[in-house]
Amino acid sequence: MIILLLAALAVSAYPAQNFEFVVIGDTRPRLASESFQIFERLIPKINAVKPAFVINLGDMIYGYGILGTAKQWDKYQQVIKAFRVPYYQIPGNHDTFSETARKIYGQRFSKFYESFDYGGCHFVLLDNGEDGRWGYMGPAELEWLKADLKQAKAQPVFVFLHFPVWEPERIAPKYYQFWERILHPLFKESRVRAVFGGHFHCYGPTREFDGIPYFITGGGGAELRPDYKKAGGDFHFLRIKVSADKIEPRVVTEQGELTDAEADVMGGLLFAEKNSSWIGLARDPADLVPGLKFSVSLDNPYQEFLIGHAVWNFDRAAFDVQPEKIEVRIPPEGTKAFEFTLKALEDRIPLQSLPRLEFDVASGGRHHQFQREILFLSQMKAPFRSELPALDGKIEDWAGVPSLEFRAAGRPEAAVRAFHDGENLYLAVTVPAPKAAGTADPSFRDDLQIGIVDRLSDTDFGPDQIRLGFARAGLVAEARDRTPGHKPGDVLPGVKGACRTDKDMTTYEILVPAVLLKRLKAKEGGRLVLNLSYFVPEGESRAPSTTEPSLNSFSYQVRFGGGDALTPVHFIELLLERKNPGSLS
Repeated sequence: MIILLLAALAVSAYPAQNFEFVVIGDTRPRLASESFQIFERLIPKINAVKPAFVINLGDMIYGYGILGTAKQWDKYQQVIKAFRVPYYQIPGNHDTFSETARKIYGQRFSKFYESFDYGGCHFVLLDNGEDGRWGYMGPAELEWLKADLKQAKAQPVFVFLHFPVWEPERIAPKYYQFWERILHPLFKESRVRAVFGGHFHCYGPTREFDGIPYFITGGGGAELRPDYKKAGGDFHFLRIKVSADKIEPRVVTEQGELTDAEADVMGGLLFAEKNSSWIGLARDPADLVPGLKFSVSLDNPYQEFLIGHAVWNFDRAAFDVQPEKIEVRIPPEGTKAFEFTLKALEDRIPLQSLPRLEFDVASGGRHHQFQREILFLSQMKAPFRSELPALDGKIEDWAGVPSLEFRAAGRPEAAVRAFHDGENLYLAVTVPAPKAAGTADPSFRDDLQIGIVDRLSDTDFGPDQIRLGFARAGLVAEARDRTPGHKPGDVLPGVKGACRTDKDMTTYEILVPAVLLKRLKAKEGGRLVLNLSYFVPEGESRAPSTTEPSLNSFSYQVRFGGGDALTPVHFIELLLERKNPGSLS
């Protein structure tokens, strides 16, 4: 796969007229009781563009609950009266989350999928969330699609759907395979010039497969993904200019217009996730006063040189970082570590003001913008222990094992315990229990994810080498493989888990076997970095979604869709204590 980061996307010549249209996605409010204020602010900007038409990619109301659904649709239909151009839409999971909700949608709008012609082009709007399955398209719609594309003659085609099924790590495996084996080959042979999806509350990553660009635009009103927002992403819509020989995307925010490359921070974040190390300092902020040396490594996965620069963005009243700017030049398939020195100019500093390193690099036609932040890791010991727990979700038999607790808004939020027996790693993790509201696709849902990675040096660590996903099923906690680059959803052999919920907290007892730990070269006296990801329930005071994370906390509320990869909440450095003789292998 190649991330497409071009301002103008050239296509083969076709008899299209010069015109433009607008695509917007996920225009729903954050909660059912709220207004469509973001969407309403974007509508005048869309009208000012004077597009030929507008296409909404779905998730138009909050939904998820029959009570009040009619009022939500009433408000939505009143809001879209402000459009001065033709307006089309397709349903998302929030709109047709149940059989009853789907029936209501059909009564109001009659069409779930359709197609039309404009300006010498053919536009196909699909419903790929049938039966409440995220990415599913039934046989009747598929046959309609094949017939529709066949009769499109020599017209260039544009396709629109809610779920970006081309993202294998963010969709159920069977629906990715459906796209890979059926939909994409059909698009390829049918003169499809671009495909548009929403669902992820961000812009990007933009992809290209066999010359077809695939766009994601989901910033029309719903809460933005925390990583996207923190990296500079904003609410937006996508403006597509069509001419005889190319299409040109422009991303319009409330602040102005951006090219695809400028707006696609998600493409850069994914590149960084796989190819750039994190900066993890297991230090108290006060220890930074005398100065601390650290490194950041960067891999070049391409066959050409990776060239660019990186600049530190920091509060000069609180820090000094040297060098402030570096030039990046990494040979094909090479790796380079960049050395820096950080000094704190004050004894006490808020974590939110920590410096960040902003990269701008390119290789061939691929351009990546991303940043790496300094993270303070919580440290805890994992002692050697021969007495093993029963793995029943209870932690009474963990007496004597150190516990690391996290608090938010003055109350417990999470707790972690860990030990090893010379071969296996044992974890007991307590996190908030998601409310069973049926708000996610049951085929791909984790309540807890745990990433495990080696230290690369005293100050940096790489991407997850193992990532475990857990969902409650009675007292069993089955481990699914969420490791980047792996086939998503496979059961990880050898990992054992049990869970038990008490009030609003769930405790997971987990055994990670030696066969997986060998990937990490873990051993007694060594160190591992864990990251915990989980959902914080809506409306809880411990992490209200209407505010930024609390001071000196890395806690984020993640509510941008149940099938998405979760954003890390806590980073922990695990110190594997020795027992002589023996080793953790």
